[in-house]
Amino acid sequence: MEVQLIESTQPIRYFTLAVCIYHLFDTGLFDVFIETDPASVCNLAKRLELDEEKLQGFLKYLENEEIVIEDNDEFQLSPKGIELGDFRGWYIMMIGGYAETFLQIGSKLKKNSGWATRDSMKVGVGSCAISHYDAIPLTQSLMSHIPGACNRLLDLGCGNGLYLVEFCRLYPDIQAWGVEPSEGGYAEAVKLVEAHGLQNRIQLTCSPAIEFFESDFDYQPDFIVLGFVLHEILGQDGEEGVIRFLTQITDRFPDINMIIIEVDNQIDDMEMMNHGLAKSYYNPYYLLHYFTRQRLETEKYWDKLFASLNLTVKAKERVNHQVDSTDLTIGYLLQRGK
Repeated sequence: MEVQLIESTQPIRYFTLAVCIYHLFDTGLFDVFIETDPASVCNLAKRLELDEEKLQGFLKYLENEEIVIEDNDEFQLSPKGIELGDFRGWYIMMIGGYAETFLQIGSKLKKNSGWATRDSMKVGVGSCAISHYDAIPLTQSLMSHIPGACNRLLDLGCGNGLYLVEFCRLYPDIQAWGVEPSEGGYAEAVKLVEAHGLQNRIQLTCSPAIEFFESDFDYQPDFIVLGFVLHEILGQDGEEGVIRFLTQITDRFPDINMIIIEVDNQIDDMEMMNHGLAKSYYNPYYLLHYFTRQRLETEKYWDKLFASLNLTVKAKERVNHQVDSTDLTIGYLLQRGK
């Protein structure tokens, strides 16, 4: 009985651990630990305006999970805890952004129950942090297939602007325009751009992508990036909405290079879903899309849709296998056929 109890309650442990790791980041504790020497609960509580008794319990819990180390009543991150910093984005997006979604699944399984909510700002911030490992390297690689200059970027769905800031840092000649539908994400992007002094190189607009393209904006991009955007339009406006949106882009900019990044929906492939990263990330990722009016599709679906719109695939690439060997995240470089 006890062996079965331990095995059966492991998901409770990992649910709690994921939430507490998110709060380790979100409260600022992680950054304080990185910046300072070991600190007492009293000092940490004063610095971050936290309740000392509750903080004591929180850190004791993390000590038992080997995330922090206690020595002489002072705490610091363990090596395991320090390593978590590289994966902050996944916790911001999946816990900060979608924890409320997962908790609504039961009620939203009912007929005519509508859609679950999410924290769009946290989703955008987390996605931008993850982009260091997938979207940014994919975009850079796909850019290498574009002849001529790539100095004017239009990013539709720019999140908190981290993607744009990073590109301006990597490419000193780039001018960028970012469009973000979430008011919270847009506000974060404005702060980030100002913090890096890039107001003269990055322009920002708070608007859904479709509405932005229906507006009379004055900008001539060399390339457009749509990172994890089309499945949002597909879920909310159907295939007709995606077709209308992509046609708007190519009608307005007939020679534009489009970089599109999407996730191949392989939730039915049992062999693929036994991959370690598929179990830890993609399976929950697939699940939440069924409840948040987003529609992931297969690589074959996107290939067929792009071909029907006379969009030529100039290049197609996956995330570096040292980061993700599933090949489920795909980057396309598209241009309208002549």
